[in-house]
Amino acid sequence: MSLGYFRRQAVALAVFTGVAGVSTAYAQATDITQTFVEAGEIGQGFLLKRLDACYLITPEHVVNDAFFASVTAGNAERSRGDATAIQTLGYDLAILGVTGNAQRACGIDYASFVSATTDVLKSLKSATQLSVSTISADGARVLTPANIASVDLLRLYIQPTDANTPLMQGMSGSLVFAGNTPVGMLQSVDASTSQGVVLRIDRLLETINPFFNDGLSITSETPLTQLQQTLELTAWSHASPAQISAQFISDGDKTSHWRYRLQQGPQSIGEHNPLHAYSIANQVRLQFSLGAEAPVQNISSITFSNYSDERDSFIRDFEILASRKAEGAGWVPVYAGTWMIGEKDKTVQLNNVAARRLMLVARSHWNPDATDIVISEVTITNNE
Repeated sequence: MSLGYFRRQAVALAVFTGVAGVSTAYAQATDITQTFVEAGEIGQGFLLKRLDACYLITPEHVVNDAFFASVTAGNAERSRGDATAIQTLGYDLAILGVTGNAQRACGIDYASFVSATTDVLKSLKSATQLSVSTISADGARVLTPANIASVDLLRLYIQPTDANTPLMQGMSGSLVFAGNTPVGMLQSVDASTSQGVVLRIDRLLETINPFFNDGLSITSETPLTQLQQTLELTAWSHASPAQISAQFISDGDKTSHWRYRLQQGPQSIGEHNPLHAYSIANQVRLQFSLGAEAPVQNISSITFSNYSDERDSFIRDFEILASRKAEGAGWVPVYAGTWMIGEKDKTVQLNNVAARRLMLVARSHWNPDATDIVISEVTITNNE
C-alpha cells in the first residue's frame, strides 16, 4: 500500500457521526500515543513508557526483519522518531525502542495502559459497535466503525460497518476500541472480504507483560555488604579500584573500556556466572565517590558511556542511589531507568542531588546469559 493512502483517506474516514461510542473512543485514544509505522512494511503501533524509556508495540510482520523503523505519532505535534528492534514475541508482536521527539511524547505508561483495559470483557459483552483507530502518514487520526462478527479466547473478528470505509492492509497494528476501552490490536485484514482479525488486548498484555514487568523492584533494602565491586573515585572521572583495566573508566578516552566480569562459576575454571544470577536479590552495585575528604556537592547529572559496540555488555534496568556520607550507609534512591541497548551515552538528570557518593545498581540485563558489563567512562556535572 502506498504512503499516500492514509493521507487521502484521512478526511474521508476521520469523522463519522451518529455512531454510539465513537466520541468516547476518540477521547480515550488521545491518552494513548498511537503511531504510523514505516519499517519492512507500512503499519500501525502504539507507544508505552516504562521507567524513562519509550517502546513501540507493533505487529511483527510490520517490522518484517527490519532492524529500524520510522514512526509518526498521532499527537498534536505529530511527533516523529526512530525505533530499533528489541524483541519479537508470540501472536505476531514486536517491541522496539523509540528515540527522537516521539520518545519525548511517549504518552501512557505500561501500568496505566493495563488499568485502561481492565474492563475489556465487560466492554466486549456490552459492545454493539467498535471503532478502529488508525494514524495516517501525516499523523492524523482516522476512526473506522466496525461490528463484531465473532469472539474467541484469543481474537475478535470484525467487519467494517460501512462498505465505503473498509478495513485495508496497512492498518495492521491499529488499536480497536469498544467505547472508551481498548479491546484489541488489528493484526490482519482479508482483502477479499475486508474482515479484520484482532488480537484481544488481554492476550496482548499477557504476551508483552514479561518484558514490561520482569520483577523490577526499586528498593534500597539490600545491604551495602552485598556489593559485587566497589569503585572508589577520588575525583569524578578518576577511579582507583583493584580491577584490571579499571583505570579506563576515568581516562577520558571512550575507546578504552572498563570491563566488569563476574566471579568464576562453580563448574570449571574459565566459566563465569551469568548476569541473571545477580538480579533483584543480589544486584551488581558499583560505588562512586568524590573522595573521602570531598564536601557534599550538588550533582546535576551523571553520564555512563559504553562505546565497546558489544550489544551483550549493556545493562538494562538500573537504579542510582546517593549518599551525603563519605562512608557507611545513608543511601537514598534518586533515579530508576533503562539504558537502551546500543545507546552509547546514558545521561541521567539528577536535578542537583546533594551527595558525596553515588551508586549504580544493575537490576537487569538485555542478555541475561551474558557475563560482562562494559563501561567506557563515568562523568558527572555538578553545581558549585
